[in-house]
Amino acid sequence: MKRNFFFIAFGIVALLSACAKDPWAAVSEGSWNNDHKILDIKFAGQAGLATVKDIDETTGTITLQLVGNLIDDFSKVKIETLDLSYHATSSVARGETLDFTGAAPTITVTSETGKSRTYTIDMTEFTETLIGKYAISGSRVWGGTGPEWGGGALMDPVSKSWCWYADTGFGPAAEYDDYLEFTFEEVMADGNSTGKCYHYGGVDGKHWNCLFLAAMNKEGDTDIDLHKFYRQIPVGESTWIRNYTENTISFIDSKGTVTKGQFLDPGDYTVYEGKTLTVENNAFGFNLSGVDDWTNIYSDYDKFVKRPRIFFVLVTPVDEIPAASKTEGTEGKNSVEPPAPAPVFDLPGDWKVKEQWVYGGAEGAITKDQTTAKSWCWNGNYVKEKDNILTFTPSEEGGLSGKVLYGPGEDGAYWDYMYVGKKAGVAVNIDCSQWYGWLPHTETTYTFNPEDITDQSPCGTVTIKISNLVTYNVPILLPGSYEFLGKSALVVADGCMALALPLADAPSKDHSYEWTDYDRFVNSPLLYVMVFEKQVPSE
Repeated sequence: MKRNFFFIAFGIVALLSACAKDPWAAVSEGSWNNDHKILDIKFAGQAGLATVKDIDETTGTITLQLVGNLIDDFSKVKIETLDLSYHATSSVARGETLDFTGAAPTITVTSETGKSRTYTIDMTEFTETLIGKYAISGSRVWGGTGPEWGGGALMDPVSKSWCWYADTGFGPAAEYDDYLEFTFEEVMADGNSTGKCYHYGGVDGKHWNCLFLAAMNKEGDTDIDLHKFYRQIPVGESTWIRNYTENTISFIDSKGTVTKGQFLDPGDYTVYEGKTLTVENNAFGFNLSGVDDWTNIYSDYDKFVKRPRIFFVLVTPVDEIPAASKTEGTEGKNSVEPPAPAPVFDLPGDWKVKEQWVYGGAEGAITKDQTTAKSWCWNGNYVKEKDNILTFTPSEEGGLSGKVLYGPGEDGAYWDYMYVGKKAGVAVNIDCSQWYGWLPHTETTYTFNPEDITDQSPCGTVTIKISNLVTYNVPILLPGSYEFLGKSALVVADGCMALALPLADAPSKDHSYEWTDYDRFVNSPLLYVMVFEKQVPSE
């Protein structure tokens, strides 16, 4: 049965093949091709893309815009692009011209089979409303963390003159005699228009330097460069691109930096519920990328520096820019100087004793005293400490480790650390070397730990070996002011360092000697700070 089936099927196929026409004949003859469409069209001076619409088999429309200032003669507008259906022909060809001065011009497209469609061109003249001259008349900043809690404000930066370099003429008011001039160059392939912007410096030749004063900086002690927020319209010459689809205008400065905003018509613009900016003429608006700062909410610092939200440049159209105002302009001091590099701390060398301070006293009665200021408390030889030298000798591997010696100085003697007994009501003097004689009188070793940094130890610590059983890890204090135990500040002068040795974990609970020298020096000494001055080797 299978063999008979295949024989019969083969016979049927052969019979049909003998009776059928050539299926590709219509293609080779062209009789199939009834398409008669305009697929794409573009004229010289056209703005954006043309919209081609087929209404029915015989009619269609083309809608487009032409830029008037790019076309010399509207009676002879050149066709730059004309793409048709396969093998179709048209009444005009690419490179020819059409007349747009009278009735709407038409283009007829005919298919290879002879079917025709006539397209009527609906042209409107494109007008770039940005072109012209403007006086900068003001600016506004909408900013602030938590506007729902009253943290937002719409402000003229000039009204906060203390935040800027107003006294030198480079504050935000420096922009308010500036002018902008926009010229037109072309409509690009993507339909965006572009040209040049010239930002003149006005009669005073000054621009806002966008620097927030150090005095108003809540998180540092330097000026703050805010160009990223407020230099949205470049000074001098820049390129502008207007995107009508996105409703944006971009500025590109000479370094390629791009800023993007909107060109605003007259009207009221709501920046937040209950907060409205009235634009009387025109304005440029720029969304800013600040971040919330709940710590400094309600401050000018928060609104201008941390959480600015929108920046507006208010402008007024003018017929002409005064010649005296077409200055190049300068921002004066327009950047923040980098902080001076911190001096490199050089531990190796000789350090001579300069001051000795003791923080001590029973609980609730802590005070600071200089040992030499309390001469009556000691047996008189504390002055021998004043010429002592602490010497750090680095190893061959470098200054992070080596030998250390606390030498007796020129007089060859140390302070004996003896507190006068009768000041304590006892017959014999009291040995206080356990607190004040902690530096090694014989050579031992040290290790400098520059990474061991805290607020009270800004350049690290030094570990000093006192004996085989005892080592001290002591904070190194660089020049500056320090406060310990809530008491008056200790000032370490330039060219000096200090070592701060904690003597006890907590004040004594024995109040018998409260507010006495004995209490501070003997009963409850808490911290011993020695200030040293670096000795410069003689040549």
